Amino acid sequence: MTSDEPRIRLVFNELSARIPAPDTHQGHGRMDDMVTAVATMMKGRSATLMTVGEPDLWAAELAPGYTVADWLSRTDPDRRGLLLTIATRSGFPEEADEALCDRFHLSEFALSPEAEDDSGDRVEARGLGAAFLFAGIGISLRSEARWSRIRIPLRHTWLDEDCREKAEDVEALNLSGASRVESLSELLLERSRRGLRSDPPTLTDRKHECFPHPAFGQDVDSQLGAIPHGILQSVIEKLVILDAASRAWRLDPAMTLPSLPLCHAESKPTMQRFGDQRRFRDPEGGLAVYKLHAMAGSAHRIHLRVTHDPRRIEIGYIGRHLDTARHH
Repeated sequence: MTSDEPRIRLVFNELSARIPAPDTHQGHGRMDDMVTAVATMMKGRSATLMTVGEPDLWAAELAPGYTVADWLSRTDPDRRGLLLTIATRSGFPEEADEALCDRFHLSEFALSPEAEDDSGDRVEARGLGAAFLFAGIGISLRSEARWSRIRIPLRHTWLDEDCREKAEDVEALNLSGASRVESLSELLLERSRRGLRSDPPTLTDRKHECFPHPAFGQDVDSQLGAIPHGILQSVIEKLVILDAASRAWRLDPAMTLPSLPLCHAESKPTMQRFGDQRRFRDPEGGLAVYKLHAMAGSAHRIHLRVTHDPRRIEIGYIGRHLDTARHH
């Protein structure tokens, strides 16, 4: 795991611990299921898990007299190790954005009417609120049917700078079972890319988060820094296509090669004369030749290559059109 790979913020949904399982066996299974879902979600990512509501994660009662702290001593080493690695103490971790922490403390979050108890009483949802505010994911024990949903509607209320009350309807993303990871991952990508399109200069810092399936060479960051602002939207659109192609290839072992309909190979004369221009550092830092290209507007190209071990699409260059045998 490298430092620029996507990190997800997980927040324990304390509301999912309000109804313990009828016995220890079922409570233990609920916790196993939640942690297995987290492990599945974390493939290719790092994560931090925090608790901001009561009870905190460790005191949550899975069954009468049986807490998460008890579960730790009885579950298998892999699940225990994962949870201990990612979980913080109650409250926000030190690296949490200070402005967001302040905004959280000045806000109230409650379940929207369609997600409330049958009684219709207002239900505060601090964990799910933090998941929304920090663009993270709530994680829930499957103690009630509503916690199987991947979108939980909330009512967010806060005071603005003039002490006037504001309110909006929002959604928190939520995970409780491994079967929902694929759908949730798609929602995360959609959310990340929406933010990217509204602020394209963040592409360099967020490329792994928004395009997790291809690999990026070590020269790409400096190249992106030189891309004109007006061409970044075309680059983003092509990266969306390449990300989807890389994902489809990884998931289908029957595919010999990825489907790259908008990519073209350089001609033999171009490679003979200008092949060295297409040599860039790969993700591990070694030099590699990137013969395939995709257009990003008329004057810019994305150069890539396909590797079989590991099975991935690598992007080595994003920048101005390189010399060819016909145009240089």
